[in-house]
Amino acid sequence: MDLMLISIVKLSSSKYLLLTLIGYCIVQIGCEDTDSSPNTNKYTYYDDISDITYLNSSFYTTNYDLSGNAGEQIDLIVYDIVDTETVMNNKFSLGLNGQGYLSITNDGNDLFLQSRSNYNIFKLSNTGELAYLSSDTLDIKWLPSGLTYNSSNDSLVFLYRNTEKSNQYRLREVSKLLSQESKNDREFVLNGLDTTVYGALCIAYKEPNLYVLAFDGQEDVLITMDYSSLNLISNESVNDSTAVGIDIVNNSIYLSYRDRTISLFKEL
Repeated sequence: MDLMLISIVKLSSSKYLLLTLIGYCIVQIGCEDTDSSPNTNKYTYYDDISDITYLNSSFYTTNYDLSGNAGEQIDLIVYDIVDTETVMNNKFSLGLNGQGYLSITNDGNDLFLQSRSNYNIFKLSNTGELAYLSSDTLDIKWLPSGLTYNSSNDSLVFLYRNTEKSNQYRLREVSKLLSQESKNDREFVLNGLDTTVYGALCIAYKEPNLYVLAFDGQEDVLITMDYSSLNLISNESVNDSTAVGIDIVNNSIYLSYRDRTISLFKEL
């Protein structure tokens, strides 16, 4: 009996040791999986904002995701201006990542966005519901450089810069259904702007002029052009280098800045 008991104890000890080793390995594998899993933490508080558009008495924008994390990192953010202060009204997750800077405009009902990084074009409701994801039909040498809306013919207006000839720009009117045939496609030259990765950033349209927010290599500038002829009317300093968005509200030009502020730039 004693011999049998000792054998059972030895067997039980060996089995316990084996199970312990297996458990340790599982824990180690689990830890490795955890360490290598993507970081999906969302810290939009620290992000810059992007272009702006004015709809239903509020400004809409998106955060320029700076985290580098995976998962849903981009929100549609709604701001009001209260006594000159920029106050968040609401925000909606767009379920997006990897879009970089987003231009934005609206047609009075829906929002339209274009990614400067990957050319994606989105149509959204004002609560962030996706209606479609599409893209323009241009060669990739044309860098997205602004998006606005022309109410006179119910068209989206896209500005592009030629990355192979950095002072050459292209203005395209396209239907909101993004049909491949452009209603109006014109190339023109803008001199004196940064020719690296910046140049024109975003645009706004109020008949009869097109307004272009751009970087000249030292500071941000506001370019005013006649929309019909694309002739230059003025080029004025913004006295800043952190402006990232533009829209026209009634007869006033508003600019957004990286630090999540929106303010009146000037009256028209």
